[in-house]
Amino acid sequence: MRIAIGSIVQESNDFSPVRTRYGDFDFVFGADAVERHRSAFTEMGGFLNVLGKTSHKIAPLSAGWAVTAGPVERRDFSRVLSEFQKSLTRVRRPDAVLLALHGGQTAETVPDVAGHLLAAARSIVGPKTAIVATLDLHANVTRLMVQSATALVGYKTYPHMDLFQTGQRAAELLLRTLSGTVRPRMAFYKLPLIVPAENMQTTSGPFARLMDEAIRIEDQREAEVVSVFGVQPWLDVPEMGCSVVSVTDNDPEQGRRQVEKLARGFWESRREFAVKLTPVRRAILESLRADEGPIVISEPADSTGSGSPGDSTGLLKPLLQLGRYVSAALFIVDPDVVKKAIAAGVGATIHTSVGGKFDPEHSRPVRIAARVRLISDGRWTWQAPGYNQGVETSMGRAVVLDIGQMRLLVAERPTMTVDPELYRSHGIEPARMRIVAVKSPNGFRGPYQSLAKQVFLVDTPGVSTPQLKTLPYRRVPRPIYPLDPRLRIQWPNS
Repeated sequence: MRIAIGSIVQESNDFSPVRTRYGDFDFVFGADAVERHRSAFTEMGGFLNVLGKTSHKIAPLSAGWAVTAGPVERRDFSRVLSEFQKSLTRVRRPDAVLLALHGGQTAETVPDVAGHLLAAARSIVGPKTAIVATLDLHANVTRLMVQSATALVGYKTYPHMDLFQTGQRAAELLLRTLSGTVRPRMAFYKLPLIVPAENMQTTSGPFARLMDEAIRIEDQREAEVVSVFGVQPWLDVPEMGCSVVSVTDNDPEQGRRQVEKLARGFWESRREFAVKLTPVRRAILESLRADEGPIVISEPADSTGSGSPGDSTGLLKPLLQLGRYVSAALFIVDPDVVKKAIAAGVGATIHTSVGGKFDPEHSRPVRIAARVRLISDGRWTWQAPGYNQGVETSMGRAVVLDIGQMRLLVAERPTMTVDPELYRSHGIEPARMRIVAVKSPNGFRGPYQSLAKQVFLVDTPGVSTPQLKTLPYRRVPRPIYPLDPRLRIQWPNS
């Protein structure tokens, strides 16, 4: 049998001032897609690991990943869709399709990219061909996704540590479907609920309890796959909300009971997801008084993994005021400063304004005098277990600037900051710093767990703020919690 596989992954933030372009995905096609993921701990890596042990023929489509940003521009998404359709059509009647998607991606004219891609695949391969897709647990699952796919398989961990395993589970389910061992039936429950990402970890707390129940159902063989989706909270789309999906072996009634029970538990725990943030200056002063470091200070409102542009000076400015002589590692996006530093050369001192240029509504540039320590092409390879491990990524050109004992890593484009390798690949050792700054609500916790002596989530403004009521939602369905805090749900049979 011939199985088509592909990967188009991006999480969107509809409030981001930075739009996504085709080139941000760094697409590769055919054999190059296999080569990129063959040894990577990604969903595609999991597909290849399972399918490579069978006699089935693998027909690779494409592989592309882009860091979280605003919706894909109209013409760029048209190109993504066209290339996907052409590559799948060229396979000529595949026996099955296996896709790695995100589920929380939008385009300027398409609020549901994953649903659009799955529907396109269905139109090409016909109604009987199995289509299985993996999704991030922050996916905004829609009716179109459920109608178009044979099965949807979500991550089980946040911070995301199981991309490879999710790919394996999806491939194994597809093989059981092809052999006739399993006849997948999906049940789906959508909640009028949005929750912040900061307390959505699966190691403890309300979301961990939900995920533990989903895993128990699977372990008891009451379902093939049960996925709980906490949704990317910075989407402003008509069909918005957390959800639960169950895939049973042709037992829709059992699946219905499972998703309703989990959805009820999700709703009842909604207030536990509320976030407590620390004022920036207090976090810095406590870090300076601490016996040892590194202290990780995260600025979630400017999370590059949540779609913020990464140019906030909300932490940099007070740190320069309070701790100029403390060792600290920070990351910021500013292509103009990169250009100036490269022109000046290593060893030169530059006087410039940094940050606050993409999102001036939430922060302003800061004047600095800095020595150029290092110039880089900005390419680095993920090392931390989980998200994109083993995959090279690019943030455009980059420079390291010395401001006293501070090391400021400045890049032309955003990149995920959750892996200490971001700094290490540019000559900065986080373990030797008093303060390490990251831009992430939660994903950094796994990679930094063994390093951080303490963690602060600081309260700064930005387009990925956990203060959801402050965001200008316009298209989400109303009422929805927490925008409508008095909302009540009428449960089936209640």
